[in-house]
Amino acid sequence: MNAVIIILQLIPALIAAMRAIEEAIPGTGKGEEKLAAIRGILEAVDSGASKYWPQIQSVIGVLVGLFNATGVFKKST
Repeated sequence: MNAVIIILQLIPALIAAMRAIEEAIPGTGKGEEKLAAIRGILEAVDSGASKYWPQIQSVIGVLVGLFNATGVFKKST
């Protein structure tokens, strides 16, 4: 249960990081690079973040899907 609490507490910071990276590097086709940037940032701040990376990556995937579906992240045309 501790992992659930940690991940839930990270969501606002993950959203902020995702938005900042999306603003800096807008558009599609750079998802892997953006994801790697978030991982690098998290691990630079706390090396223990790597322990939770699989869960964090899944949460980011859910958030990206939500933001794409609701138009928060606009697909370039």
